[in-house]
Amino acid sequence: MTLKRLYIAGIAAVSFLFLSPDLRAAAGKSLPAPWKHLDIGDVQVGGSATFDQGVFTLKGTLDTWGTNDGFHFAFQSWRGDGQIIARILTVENTMNHAKAGVMFRESLSADAKHAEACVTPVDGTQFLARTEKGGKTISTKTGLDKGKLPYWVKLVRTGDKFSGYESPDGEKWTLIGTTNVMMGAQVQVGLVTSSHQTAILCTATLDNVAITSDSKR
Repeated sequence: MTLKRLYIAGIAAVSFLFLSPDLRAAAGKSLPAPWKHLDIGDVQVGGSATFDQGVFTLKGTLDTWGTNDGFHFAFQSWRGDGQIIARILTVENTMNHAKAGVMFRESLSADAKHAEACVTPVDGTQFLARTEKGGKTISTKTGLDKGKLPYWVKLVRTGDKFSGYESPDGEKWTLIGTTNVMMGAQVQVGLVTSSHQTAILCTATLDNVAITSDSKR
């Protein structure tokens, strides 16, 4: 794969996993451009997203599951093929199915098609996908990671093929799952967190976030 563009925490950089102290300080606690964030779905408790010293902190409720989702999303508009990588530092919630991870999403609607690689506190790493708008979410997992943190996830898009990977060190990757999801070239890509609860927020921290493009679409 030839990487055409590189973003680390939304800031153009040369190194794949390094963000200089000057850039870390400049980013402050607001999300650096072109990042945005919002709650997806009918949440009762609003979530949040901040960025400080190279670390994203997301808070969100509900779940990315079933036929429609509820979660907090820090995202960028994206076109074509590429990948997103993140190291999940913490997922602070008492529920086994609280989640933090990375996602490609067709739109910002609750029932949108999507693909996701995420970590849960007990069940470990999962690859999730909704292949049809309003359809059921499918789940795949390897059982390699049982909630060990920090832990790395990667999500790759090549046309309509989406593949989720996991890694203990960000170097050796294991495929979690892959599926075809027919999406347009223009999508949203970013970071997710959800608590699997209605009124209690899950707080997740993620760093080493890198988005790369390998597309002419």
